[in-house]
Amino acid sequence: MFSSWLQHFFTTDLPAKKKKSDRRDPILEEQASHLLQPYSPRLAERVAVVWNPRMRTSAGLASYQRWEVVLNPALKKISEVEVDKTLRHELAHLLARDRSGRKRIAPHGPEWRQACIDLGIPNENRTHELPFVRRRQQRKFFYRCPACKETLSRVRKPRRKIACLACCRKYAGGKYEERFRFEIVSEK
Repeated sequence: MFSSWLQHFFTTDLPAKKKKSDRRDPILEEQASHLLQPYSPRLAERVAVVWNPRMRTSAGLASYQRWEVVLNPALKKISEVEVDKTLRHELAHLLARDRSGRKRIAPHGPEWRQACIDLGIPNENRTHELPFVRRRQQRKFFYRCPACKETLSRVRKPRRKIACLACCRKYAGGKYEERFRFEIVSEK
């Protein structure tokens, strides 16, 4: 009996894992390309749109490294309007980054707001009011800025040195400054 189970296990085809290319949406990619064409033809040619079934709380995200928009499949159950709005929101991130040419810009700053206007969503908010259930995690690490005493709580320990952004902007021209490095206050 045991050997027949083993034989069945090794001869039965397991369901193939979906490749990222299988999750691409050619219709939304064409729509994205059409929206971006007047503002950045180069970006319009290379943008990709994929659905990620692992997303739980975010409606979408923009990946600058791969120049792609990743969408939550739960959006399909809400409405086509929400899919379109989220697509435009994430495309605005890519367009703002492409236009700036700089490595870092504020995620929802003036460049992004201008890109939203260009893509037809002029009064876009940075967050959504969709019925996605958010999982709460216990904050375990607490840090304090030595200059302004601002407190920062984190779920995980940072992998690199972090400093108070407000103090770095105010006194160091926005560059990292060791004297504003967060000091650990407590670890739970």
